[in-house]
This record gives sequence, C-alpha cells and structure tokens, in this order.
Amino acid sequence: MAYLLRSLAIVGVIALNSPVHGTKSEPDTLLVDAKAAIAILAKIDPKAALQGAASVREAAEVLAGLEPETRARVLALAASAATRGSEAQPRQR
Repeated sequence: MAYLLRSLAIVGVIALNSPVHGTKSEPDTLLVDAKAAIAILAKIDPKAALQGAASVREAAEVLAGLEPETRARVLALAASAATRGSEAQPRQR
C-alpha cells in the first residue's frame, strides 16, 4: 500500500513538472505540498502499513459481527473518545 502511494506521489510530481502545464514564475503551493507528501511517504514502513491495514480490517469484521445496538454503543464511545482529542490526558501504564 505504501509502495502504491509512493508511486502515485512520484507520478503526480512528474505531471506537475511537465511542460504541458506551462512555465510558472513562482513556486506553486501544490508542488510544495507534493514534495512534503513525498517526504512523508518515504518515511512509511511498508510492513507497518500492511499490519495497520490488517488491524483495521479485523476491527471492521468484529464490529460487523456485533448486534446493531452494541455496535452503535461501541461506535458512539469511539467517536466521543476521538472528539475529545487533546482535552483528556493519556492514561499512564
């Protein structure tokens, strides 16, 4: 997945720099964003990305197997935890 995203970012940068788009006198913010995205994508570990995707899929399968009322409660709890964000201090282990 990371390899695919990295490849798409590279193709996007090549397309942005192609002469078809014409010459530009000042750097485009889209180009700067593309360079930042490539820098971030280069740091992604493909194995960790695949493990994360597998974890998300497993969680989705578990949620799909729950009763509708229980699923709604779990999703409501997750949504409230996600919206709290930085307000709550992380628990210490």
